[in-house]
Amino acid sequence: MVGLALVTTLTTMVVVAAGPVAADQVSSLKGQATQLAQDLVLEQLQIGAFQQQYDVDSARVQRDKSEIASTQDQIQSDASRVDRDRRRLQSEAVSAYVNMDPDSGGAEVLFSGNQTQAIVKTEYEEVTSGDINLAIDVLHTDEGGLHAEQATLEQQEAQDQATTNQEAAQGNDASQTEAELQSKQSEITGQLAVAVAQQQAAQAVAAAKAVQAAQAAVAATSSKPNPVGASPSGTAAAPTAAQGSAAGASPGDPSLPPFLQCVLRVESGGNYGAVSPGGTYMGGFQFSQPTWNEAAQLAGMPQLINVPPNDATPDEQDDLAIALYDADGQQPWDDSCRNS
Repeated sequence: MVGLALVTTLTTMVVVAAGPVAADQVSSLKGQATQLAQDLVLEQLQIGAFQQQYDVDSARVQRDKSEIASTQDQIQSDASRVDRDRRRLQSEAVSAYVNMDPDSGGAEVLFSGNQTQAIVKTEYEEVTSGDINLAIDVLHTDEGGLHAEQATLEQQEAQDQATTNQEAAQGNDASQTEAELQSKQSEITGQLAVAVAQQQAAQAVAAAKAVQAAQAAVAATSSKPNPVGASPSGTAAAPTAAQGSAAGASPGDPSLPPFLQCVLRVESGGNYGAVSPGGTYMGGFQFSQPTWNEAAQLAGMPQLINVPPNDATPDEQDDLAIALYDADGQQPWDDSCRNS
């Protein structure tokens, strides 16, 4: 019992002493990984916003192009109408001039040297040419307005296109930042895995050294001369846990507390390789795997985590049973052994 208590105490002391540096590194890496995950989410949200704005600006550019195309079609239509009206007015003027009423003197009157008739001719020409010029001026005004509108639309299109290009550049920058964050996150995750593995390895080495130191201390204690078959107090010397385990650790092993002796006897009849019918409970003390893992942590023996209890040595099963008993008392086991 003294040897087992010493093993537990030394193991705990060594593990605690070996842990802070690795634990600080793991804690720091976990903090970095958490911050990177948050930054990555924010960057992805920013990319979504850029993409949405880019889609809106692209739609506006397409609308501008459609309006410019419509204006250009209108300008072309007006130009065609100006040309068509010009030819029609010219044709009508020439036709009226040629087909003038003979009674009015005809060509002879219009082209004679009579000053009065020459004035009439001038007035007629002014009327016909004035109508044509007026129509053409109106059309030119409309055409000028359409050109101005086209210029405005082209300016708006250029502005919208610049905005769209800016949004696209921002989106590309955000995507690059996202890729960098993902790369950094992978790097931190790898470092974290290595740090955790190193921490676990250090704990395992520290635990093994503690066990060796405890066993050496027990061996040194047992090598002191005592009356044969008696303890220093004059009572019969009880075998150690290791000696009991080597002898097969019969039920009621005196190296265990009375309660655990009862548990060993009731749960498995002293059979450290026992397994319950359903496979849930294993070993001399019928540990479940989760409870066994907890006891391994309590005992400072992480190398036994996830090891099936019935595959562990009797010494190891005794150590973990004592660690669990010291931590939780009689609560984990059968009621029939309580108050033993």
